[in-house]
Amino acid sequence: MYISTIKEGINTVHKNWQLILVQFASMLLSCISFFTIVGIPIAIAFIMFGLDLTEILRLKDLASAFKGSVELLTKYFAMAIVVILSLLIYLAFIVVLWIFTISGTIGVLKNGILNTGHRFNLKEFFSEARNFFFSVFFFSTIIGLIFITLAFMLGLLGGGASTIIEMAKTREATLALFLGVFFSLVILSVGVFLIIITLSITTYGIAHLAFNKSRAWETIKETARYLYSRPSSIGFYAVLLLGYMIVGFLVILIGSPFTLIPVIGPILSLPYQLITYVIQGYVSLIMLSSIFHYYYKTGYSLPSPASIQDSDTSERIEDEQAPAHGETDESRQE
Repeated sequence: MYISTIKEGINTVHKNWQLILVQFASMLLSCISFFTIVGIPIAIAFIMFGLDLTEILRLKDLASAFKGSVELLTKYFAMAIVVILSLLIYLAFIVVLWIFTISGTIGVLKNGILNTGHRFNLKEFFSEARNFFFSVFFFSTIIGLIFITLAFMLGLLGGGASTIIEMAKTREATLALFLGVFFSLVILSVGVFLIIITLSITTYGIAHLAFNKSRAWETIKETARYLYSRPSSIGFYAVLLLGYMIVGFLVILIGSPFTLIPVIGPILSLPYQLITYVIQGYVSLIMLSSIFHYYYKTGYSLPSPASIQDSDTSERIEDEQAPAHGETDESRQE
């Protein structure tokens, strides 16, 4: 089933290949906006601080230029606020841009799965992006908080393990070595497991949100129930994630020799870097499309237990009401 689902995901991406160009355009717009929103205010700040931009890369000059950082901050506090605001505006712009891109992408993929003859339409892309924007935004916010909580828990676990290891070093070095290896393996295993589970909730949650248009918290709860009832979905995501990592490693491995070539190497690495972004976008779309197809086969098409119970109840009520309706007709005929 895995191979056939991946093939269907590839076919859906090929039918809507313009999504690759949309992702590439979003990446270029992100880079250009960095130089326009952040670069220009920082350049103005450097000029107002009286720093020489040609010597800013020298560590000695940089250290001497910022030696009186407190005085500079006090003197040019307004410019520092401008630089900070430009960074915040850039981050907000990037968040809006990529949520808008993801929202339109999942809408197009959903339509491509529901309708096999569907083709990409830019007007439809913007329409789907507007429809799913706030749902994806709130869903991403909750997932981001989950990741922060997960990182905090792993940090606490690592800190507790290091404390135990330091206490063991004071008594026996062999025990400390054993505990170090043991806790490292435990933390690594727990971390990988939790990360895969969280990423699975993220991707399948996006699929649930696209097909059902549910709210953020409801999406997370229903996705968790779906993953619990079908553990093979986590395995399918792990296979796709492994394939994505292998492709990324091969792309980096092929491009690494360009950095060793003098003079021409940096020139050749720039177009190859652009090709790398296109390949990564293509593979990520295949991964997302395959998840959508898998969820459509195993989750979306199956009614929930509550709906099944409601349908059974309604059928019983209709069966009970049917004879009564027949009796009234007979009584009227008499």
